[in-house]
Amino acid sequence: MNATCKFAIVGGGLAGLAAANALKMVGLQAEVFETAPELGEIGASVNISPQAVKALRAIGVGEAIAAVGHESPGPYTRAMQTGEFLQATDRLAVKDKYGAPYYSFHRADLIDALAKTLDPARIHLGHRLSGLVEADDHVTLNFQNGASVDADYVIGADGVKSAVREALYGEDRPAYTGQMVWRALLKTEDVPEEAIEPRGHTQWVGPGRHLIAYKIRQGKLVNVVSQVDTDEWVEEGWSIKGDPADMRASFPGAEPRLAKLLDCVGECTKWGLFTRPINDNWGRGRIQMIGDAAHAMLPSAGQGAAMAFEDAYILGRWLGAVEDPVEAFAEFRRIRIPRVHGVQRLSLANKDFKHMKDSARQKEAIKAGTGSVHGKIDWVWGFDPAAEWDRMPDVPPVYADPAPAAAAS
Repeated sequence: MNATCKFAIVGGGLAGLAAANALKMVGLQAEVFETAPELGEIGASVNISPQAVKALRAIGVGEAIAAVGHESPGPYTRAMQTGEFLQATDRLAVKDKYGAPYYSFHRADLIDALAKTLDPARIHLGHRLSGLVEADDHVTLNFQNGASVDADYVIGADGVKSAVREALYGEDRPAYTGQMVWRALLKTEDVPEEAIEPRGHTQWVGPGRHLIAYKIRQGKLVNVVSQVDTDEWVEEGWSIKGDPADMRASFPGAEPRLAKLLDCVGECTKWGLFTRPINDNWGRGRIQMIGDAAHAMLPSAGQGAAMAFEDAYILGRWLGAVEDPVEAFAEFRRIRIPRVHGVQRLSLANKDFKHMKDSARQKEAIKAGTGSVHGKIDWVWGFDPAAEWDRMPDVPPVYADPAPAAAAS
């Protein structure tokens, strides 16, 4: 491929910056256009499983992420109302099993790690996409600040509310899931040790809700995040100021450890969870979307950012291997769609399982190993992007597409 091809990446978050690094890996340069006036993403934390760590290493940011990542011991799962132990997951052992650790990050630290390897002159802030025009030999991007940019090829990495996606598919907007998120960020020194014992990484599951608390920034902070079923609150937004009393009230009958943790919350944020039906609308022609812009998913499997990082690396490999970027985009979709669809279905299954109304049945399923939360994850974590970037993925039948996805032109 001609190294002078002009690539534009819309979105300077995790997916967009990873894509810029992936293109750099194969000798291509991209201009990144970000809406915000400065780099960074709202939200306190992000979890990255081993296969995504391999992808990040492969695009050249391995040392940078290792310096800011916290190796999580994995959740110690309890029943929300009784505190009864349900299961423990040993994530510290995954390094030997999968060849890479499981990291938890403060999101700002991960953004910085991805940005520092790029030329800052190629990152354009304050550029909110207002529309695009597809031509035979280029794409014109129009921004609300009045700028207009012609690019040979476009990568849409602008998240679940993607303007690129709206330009391509019209009213294909995310729908409210009937769930909301509460989030709080606490100093570890302010959290009673017994609240998140014995590992500093505890998950509570209960009817219609779950909450997880874990350490980030080398153990200096505790991230608290939950999903709660609700038919009432549907407000859009990423980080709306919430009332700690309302957050506590969302967990009635909380067992003593969880109650102590919630008592530590002095400030919190909230937002509604939105997603789209699983589909193949990931781009066309000279435009390819990645991450949440292509395949928004619930956070119940901890794979949203991980799939974006897999996307970035594998897209870079296809662009480096195929002369025609349009063909590379189509090959990328052919390989990626079946795997990502499977992970989307896993995430939906996890959401349903964690929020089961029948706690006794949920407990039995966990002990029997049939619950989706702690079921077999090898097909997700055991994937090696560097070795398998051009292979059709292995997806368990329960999560697989009814028929293989066809590459769109």
